[in-house]
Amino acid sequence: MDNISKAGQLYLRLGIHEVPKDCLLYGNLLDAAAGLWCFDVAENGLRSLLAELCRTMPQSVGSEIQVLWLCNAEGALSPLEALSHVVSLETLYTWVEHEWIKGDLGDSLFSLLQPIVDLQSGGRLFAYEALCRVRTGENEVIGAIEAFDVARRAKRLEAMDVAAQLAAIETKIRLMPAGMPLFINAMPCSLVQADYDRHPLFAALRARGVPAQEIVVEIVESERFEDVEMLALACDALRAQGVRIALDDMGSGYNGLSLLGALRPDFVKIDRDLVHGAHNSRVRSVMLEAIISLAQRLGCATVVEGLEDEQDVQLCCDLGVSYAQGYFFAPPDEKPVAEGQLPTVAAARTASPVPQVRLGDFLVPGSVVSVHDGIHAAQRRFRSDTALEFIVVLDDERPVGYLDRKLLRCVGRGNVGRYAKALEHILGATANAHSLFRRLYENGGRNQPWVVTDDAGRYMGTLALLGALDHLTKAGVPSSVHPLTNLPTGPVLRSLIDHRLAGEEWLHLIYLDLDHFKAFNDRYGFVRGDAMIYLLAEILRKTAAALPGVELGHIGGDDFLMVAPASTHGEVEEALEWLITRFHELAIYLYDQHDFQRGYFSTESGGRYPVATLSVAVITGAEVRVTDSVGASARAAQLKRLGKNRQGSVIVVEGKPLHMVPRAGVDGLPAWHAHLERALRSFPALASGQAVDAWFADHPEFELVFRVDSEGMQCGVNWVNPAMRGSIKRGGVGVYRGDRPYFTMLRPGCAAYLSSVYLSRATEDFCLTFCCPVWDADNVLQELWLGDIGLRSLVG
Repeated sequence: MDNISKAGQLYLRLGIHEVPKDCLLYGNLLDAAAGLWCFDVAENGLRSLLAELCRTMPQSVGSEIQVLWLCNAEGALSPLEALSHVVSLETLYTWVEHEWIKGDLGDSLFSLLQPIVDLQSGGRLFAYEALCRVRTGENEVIGAIEAFDVARRAKRLEAMDVAAQLAAIETKIRLMPAGMPLFINAMPCSLVQADYDRHPLFAALRARGVPAQEIVVEIVESERFEDVEMLALACDALRAQGVRIALDDMGSGYNGLSLLGALRPDFVKIDRDLVHGAHNSRVRSVMLEAIISLAQRLGCATVVEGLEDEQDVQLCCDLGVSYAQGYFFAPPDEKPVAEGQLPTVAAARTASPVPQVRLGDFLVPGSVVSVHDGIHAAQRRFRSDTALEFIVVLDDERPVGYLDRKLLRCVGRGNVGRYAKALEHILGATANAHSLFRRLYENGGRNQPWVVTDDAGRYMGTLALLGALDHLTKAGVPSSVHPLTNLPTGPVLRSLIDHRLAGEEWLHLIYLDLDHFKAFNDRYGFVRGDAMIYLLAEILRKTAAALPGVELGHIGGDDFLMVAPASTHGEVEEALEWLITRFHELAIYLYDQHDFQRGYFSTESGGRYPVATLSVAVITGAEVRVTDSVGASARAAQLKRLGKNRQGSVIVVEGKPLHMVPRAGVDGLPAWHAHLERALRSFPALASGQAVDAWFADHPEFELVFRVDSEGMQCGVNWVNPAMRGSIKRGGVGVYRGDRPYFTMLRPGCAAYLSSVYLSRATEDFCLTFCCPVWDADNVLQELWLGDIGLRSLVG
């Protein structure tokens, strides 16, 4: 496109697509049936015209619209020559915007090198990966993702891929020691060749004297390659040339189990999104272990990408990962990191098999009836025991169903078998810990029994859900820290209390627990139950940060502890009231909207429970001096009983009257709500990337921002907080969101509001979505602006 600065004509064929306003303003209609337009372009006007046309057309049609650029200086073209110049609007605009893509790509491309280390030998240098970069004519450096996107739009994807491979070979020759393996990225489209003797990669290896055995070809995710069989044949041919094969980005995108089985790679590279933070994620660690186990069974060496945290490194060592790369070891650089500059890795602990859980340790006998017993006998049991939630129905010692308290509403006669509900959860006496944990976490909040049977299918009892979940949560993690809240727990917490009480310092021990937490779990499930515990822990941290000498602990379940010097007595009582008020404000987002508006929720058993209340007991030693953690716990239980029967949140201070904290945050909106609305409505959507990053710097509570049109379709990609890049992807354009609660609950004139708490699929953390609808004068929805906010950020 050396002639873009000259005058000429741009021919544009719209076909069935709608005519943008710029055609009407600047173009001449040549053929209405074909949608053929002509634009007379002045000198230096092609770039701005193409920009306007692309701006006014839907992004998805740029690759479908055909254009022809004819420069006046070139003279007339024959029809055959003109046909060879026809390209898509997207391609022509890409050529004009990115001039480097039309030239010799070897002049623009270069490679960075990132080390790959051997985890099982303490972090010894094993290989390097070559990572493509492009230096444009303006001396700007752009990364591989952006560069290959430009190449795709410019119809030079394969040429770009081959040029990157050749640049990697030149970098190996210049900077790497002989014999050191190099991982080179390659797309399937450039690997599927008829004659590998003539492939530019192998021609370069022969010409430069590089043994093919030192090259590992990474098959990377780009656009989905449909012909897996052809790609498998290509990999066999590549191996015949002496190179080894790696499958990149396992666990993300298109590279799934079908490719793993078909290609039989030498290396499986596990995607960063699965590895990063896996030590603190139950879901990711289980998935990571499954992929590693599968790769090992297929004889593939595993390489994990994106390691940044020492605990993730140790987890990968323990799981038997062979090799690793990431910023923990070294970032990509033009000058490769040498062996002696790499951090050492602690020796791997002996990997243990997937643990089995003996469910007999967590059984309660439960209440049972025979399938032949009468309904009235079961009704009498429910009436005599108001705490009884369900009765298991047996047929010859085998569970066949269950009854709940709704049976009391039945007036009929006959056997209980007519009224029994189907059992959804029947478990054997032992269970795989990972699969059991996943089932409990996803479904355990439903108010129905989890029945355990022996090998012969005979009834053994029902599972104590919270006890089993607590055991599984603690399995495989340090017993000193609670895995959900990262607060001291167990023996370490008891030791902390005993040590502080044994000193001469006079202390206040503050015990806090969530009221009616089991009922909340039954109603809303374990995900929101965990979110409530997590929320209280974060507010406790915020409270403790303002009090000198205060330490926190998580006793277990919904019970927490603050240990405070007596010198902070006046401040502690004020801080506790602040804590409860903040909890009232934020915990309402854990409930369905109609529940917190009326101030209570109900369970299937018919019970009604107030929304979001706390019980707090403050041991001051004014009445009973405690000397150890056991005595402190017993004293706290006595004090809390004084306030448990009261409605609302209660603070019981030893030696003082009960103190009730009035509910806040339900009837009126707190000040931070208005702050969030002002912030989101000020988002600089049409400004530069620097302005967007600056906005996120001023409003770090937002993790991402996106826009939905009046039909529920997302417009444009996610704008991601720079601090969250790598954890959250920029995708999302074209995703239908009209079925999401923040859209379906909209009513004409509805103001900005905050969604209920949910578990984000992107970050595996607790999030809320702040929504700002835009209405016209007739209360018709125009669009919806949304921002995701982490629960921890909201507390802050």
